Amino acid sequence: MEANLASRNIHLYTLKKYGSLTRQRIRLKSAGFEHGFRAADTEFIWRKWVTEKEKVRVAALEMLDEFEELELLLRHYCVAWGWRDGGGEGLFGRAWAEVREQEGDDEVG
Repeated sequence: MEANLASRNIHLYTLKKYGSLTRQRIRLKSAGFEHGFRAADTEFIWRKWVTEKEKVRVAALEMLDEFEELELLLRHYCVAWGWRDGGGEGLFGRAWAEVREQEGDDEVG
């Protein structure tokens, strides 16, 4: 993936530094999100957060004919989120703490 993007003059400068979910969590904590931080790759989000109804709708799109390719692509990206509101006692912290994150230290990128 990196070589493919580099051939298009696209460089992911932080990929090596933050190339895993654990590193993303550490980055958030060091940025001051001490009360909460989570991370999941987009393949996990596709499998666990997206409803079956939405997956059927997406499958009907003509541009998407290979779900295996989609899953490979989705493993290259992650969503990382954090919050600061009193250690999860605030409304925002409680809501985000309920969002399911991906366990483990899967590499992204």
